Amino acid sequence: MHIDYLCDHPELIEELATLNFEEWGEFRPGQTVEHRIEHMRESCGKGAVPSVVVALDGSRLLGGALLIENDLKLRPNLTPWLAGVYVKAEERGRGIASQLVNRVVAEAAALGVPELYLYTDTSQSLYARLGWEVVEELVYDDLPVTVMKYVIKR
Repeated sequence: MHIDYLCDHPELIEELATLNFEEWGEFRPGQTVEHRIEHMRESCGKGAVPSVVVALDGSRLLGGALLIENDLKLRPNLTPWLAGVYVKAEERGRGIASQLVNRVVAEAAALGVPELYLYTDTSQSLYARLGWEVVEELVYDDLPVTVMKYVIKR
């Protein structure tokens, strides 16, 4: 397994976007899989915000994660964000999500970012184990979520 930039594997954009849509599309009413594919394509930076990293086994997609400007309309002042951390169900439990998160943190650190944010409704314990701290609990689009931050050490 290795982690690489999605922009170096454009043939995987549609697959990752579709997986993201299937996982979280219900939280973005009115959005289509085509919207998600276009967003993923637009986010495919490298060494910048935005960027997308993917976990691969050879050329097979295992999962991905995004580094984006903002992921929570309710908190436009918080930036940048770790978003869309996804690992295929059959690949979970192998530490892939942790590796994706750590890679995005490393990307942000290389860009001189002092803090990185995320929100989650189910994975608070994963992020806490990786050094993220709770900022607040809130309801976003009728879903209780936890906003967390990671302070990047200099």
